[in-house]
Amino acid sequence: MAGMMIRTATPGIPRRPAPRAPVFIIGAPRSGTTMLFKLLDQSPHLASLGVESHLLWDMYHPIERSGWSSHAVGADAVTARERRALAWTIDRITGGSRYLDKFPRNCLRVPYLNALYPDASFVFIARDGRAAVSSMITAWRTSGRFGAGTALPTPMAIDGYQGANWKFLVPPGWREYVTGHTLAEVCAFQWASANRAVLEARDGVDPERWIDLSYEELTARPTERMTEVLDRLNLPPDGVVEWAADLDGHVSRTAVTAPRPNKWLEENPREVESVMAALTPAMHALGYSLTLPGDDVSAEL
Repeated sequence: MAGMMIRTATPGIPRRPAPRAPVFIIGAPRSGTTMLFKLLDQSPHLASLGVESHLLWDMYHPIERSGWSSHAVGADAVTARERRALAWTIDRITGGSRYLDKFPRNCLRVPYLNALYPDASFVFIARDGRAAVSSMITAWRTSGRFGAGTALPTPMAIDGYQGANWKFLVPPGWREYVTGHTLAEVCAFQWASANRAVLEARDGVDPERWIDLSYEELTARPTERMTEVLDRLNLPPDGVVEWAADLDGHVSRTAVTAPRPNKWLEENPREVESVMAALTPAMHALGYSLTLPGDDVSAEL
């Protein structure tokens, strides 16, 4: 509703400069984007909506306007009208501070965001596909969390899921997965599609404005990794590093179930193992090993 009002009022709203050096957190669903967002949002030098930014990025590009093709948006979709609306809206949010954004759908929109804001920084957080997909499976089945999802124009019949709406992002090719597939296959498709889109888009962004990190590194060495991220973003550490020092306590408040290493082996092992072939190419591209602690290094799942 708010997005529609802003879109309608755009010709009459005051002109504002484009946001200066905004920071976009990107990552597949359940890869630690919320954790990273909460960390960076402690900085007094950044300002955000405090929640995921559906309002901004679906304002001019709702999925129905694409003919229900996907949540992807390309660089050629940018218009002067939306530049004006976004500049005004972000200025109202930030009051002139640097803007911080987090929205997993933006994995499919990096070229668009880079065309909008050529000085933007992108912080890409990756996570072991087995852990991420297991968490996605649990999240799809958890009512009352993670939003209402997307009401697609095609009836769904996903084995292992009883809901009516598609959860998380809708990648190109989604129609193949609404029927005749398991929930694990759907989640593996989403995870692989999101990461593949990010890796393909990364080459089009100035390396000085791109930061890679992993969920595993961040949770193992939060203070060290956040200090490095802040340095790359030209931001002082105040507020963020102190929050990072108690990361375990913060993460436990946002997880569906208590975090622990290789949790997928306890929660959804058979489902995850059933989709390893779909996960393996993206996991290799992201630099993940397929072995587990205690496995022979030559063995793979």
